[in-house]
Amino acid sequence: MAMDLSSERRSRRKSVLLAAALAVATIAAPSAIYGASQGNADAREAFAKAEEFRAGRDIRSARIELMNAIKADPQWIDARVAQAEVLLSLMDGLAAEAELDRAVQLGLDPSEVRHLYGHAYFLQGEPEKARDQLLANDIPARNQGYAARIMGRVAVQVGDQQLASAAFNRAMELDPKNPDLWVAIARFRADTGDQAGATNAVDKAVKLDPRNIRALQYRGELLRFQFGLGAAIPWFERALQIDPNDVPLLTEYAATLGDMGRMTDMLVVARKIISLDGHNPRAFFMQAVLAARAGQYGLARRLMQQTKGVIDNIPAVLLVEGIIEHSEGNYNAAIDKFNRLVAIQPENREAQNLLARSLYLAGSADDAVEVLKPQVSRSGADPYALWLAGRSLEAIGERDEAAAILNRAAAHDAGRESAILDSAPLTVLRAEAERNAEDARIVVPYIRALYDAGDYAAAFAEAKRLQQANPGASGAHVLVADVAAAMGDYNEALDALTKARSIRFSEPVMLRMVEVMRARGDVRQSGEVLAQYLSYNPSNIAGLRWMAYSHLETESWAVAAYILENLRKRIGENDALIMAGLTQAYTGMGETDKAIAAGRIAYRVQPSSPVVSHLYGLALMQDKDRRRDGISLLRKAVAIMPDNPVYRQSLRRAVQATGRS
Repeated sequence: MAMDLSSERRSRRKSVLLAAALAVATIAAPSAIYGASQGNADAREAFAKAEEFRAGRDIRSARIELMNAIKADPQWIDARVAQAEVLLSLMDGLAAEAELDRAVQLGLDPSEVRHLYGHAYFLQGEPEKARDQLLANDIPARNQGYAARIMGRVAVQVGDQQLASAAFNRAMELDPKNPDLWVAIARFRADTGDQAGATNAVDKAVKLDPRNIRALQYRGELLRFQFGLGAAIPWFERALQIDPNDVPLLTEYAATLGDMGRMTDMLVVARKIISLDGHNPRAFFMQAVLAARAGQYGLARRLMQQTKGVIDNIPAVLLVEGIIEHSEGNYNAAIDKFNRLVAIQPENREAQNLLARSLYLAGSADDAVEVLKPQVSRSGADPYALWLAGRSLEAIGERDEAAAILNRAAAHDAGRESAILDSAPLTVLRAEAERNAEDARIVVPYIRALYDAGDYAAAFAEAKRLQQANPGASGAHVLVADVAAAMGDYNEALDALTKARSIRFSEPVMLRMVEVMRARGDVRQSGEVLAQYLSYNPSNIAGLRWMAYSHLETESWAVAAYILENLRKRIGENDALIMAGLTQAYTGMGETDKAIAAGRIAYRVQPSSPVVSHLYGLALMQDKDRRRDGISLLRKAVAIMPDNPVYRQSLRRAVQATGRS
């Protein structure tokens, strides 16, 4: 029988690579390096200064002094290798490779710097070349921990979790007190869904070296992921006190400032990044975002061109590029960007809505319906998606279906968010889950299918089992909370959400906690949760909505109006609920003209909404000349929702006040 030699070679190569990653060090200490020069006096003086700068974490100054050392003595190998190490710290793999090449040309044994070559190739996105260096069998023992650490990062880069785990385990054996290793492990754990493990790893890195820039930066990134934007800022600023010119750190800091709405501060930092790295694409991107938000789309386009396409496949970049094209009426170009974004993030509802809007305006209403169909066919649909789907259905002549969806939009019948319905039959999902009981990617769709089928007991049992097997994964706790809340067990739901919150206090966790606490009657406690979330995420739209609505409930009219007016500035006047909330707030404040103006806009956006009709009607009742119109709108709200006691009471009082029947 013929043998598939290529397959056999691939299999053998993978075994060799894995074995090399796990191999116990047996290489003897290297022989002395005999370079072309030992460094002249000027070179040694500059080298000594560079070492002082490196000790003080001033890497850029160290680079300049090493350039001086190399200029004074171009033949000195030690200066070349030190410069390569500095360049790797600055994440310049190409320049580091060039310095290593020169050192080898001067007589350095390549085995002495294979770990550095592997790092340089990793930074250049060349994993195969990196593997060849990092898994070589002639790496000196003192460098094998470094090599294993970078091998782990290379394995993460190519998606080989098994090799990454093996490499990091090997690095822990060889170099357990290396803070950079624990940062790499933290990133690996976070990528695999173990948020708690990631936090533990980066905390260890910070403990090992409280001045390690990468450890402080990633601790901030994890806190940003865990609690929100504001939680990251102190860690970034602490790291910037050590090295104010670290470009990766400045980039994360600027991005966080921008997401918090501190645009002026973001712009200052972005400009500093460009002064340090004139080709930094993310700095130009951040400035483009600022220009786009100000409606300066031409400027935004020119700034995006400065990125040279380097970051074009990043979701946030595709989003901004699509918005620029859409805003300038280039709907087909916008469709291309949003299509790519949805392909990368198929559950991104904002991207779905933007794609559907572009398709609708480009005359492809049928395609817009297809994009929105999965979202509007389930609980938790975005009200705007419902409205857009209804208009698209009208455009293709499906008026009955359009009316049903538009009625849902008018009644704000989005429902609480749940899983996207899986197209596979429940029996198939059950069989897959039984065969792969430990694989969350397979078990979760099965739990969601049980949930959607109304089999809450079975869904809860599976969710609890998954939760116990994955205590460090926030999503496992959220799944338990969803099923428990559907069963009316709010104590169990809150317990699960509290665990999820300790791992990641995300927007979905916050919204669920607020809903569960309010369902339990803990309104004050829900307000505290909301306030804490907003302290970390002061620009979060969903949180600000809830805060405004809470103030409307307590008749804190001025505070509610202030929050809603700011939301109005950010997202425009096409949100009927925001405009209706403003109508209520201004009515409560006695500012009738403002209340009627806001109500008019809300009614224009959603004339069939009972909420809008009711609040607009109450505003009109404050104007003696418009009371007839007010009563008419109150009657409309009751006609749409006849069982709503609040609407019926408002109508009854209005009739009594005017003496009309």
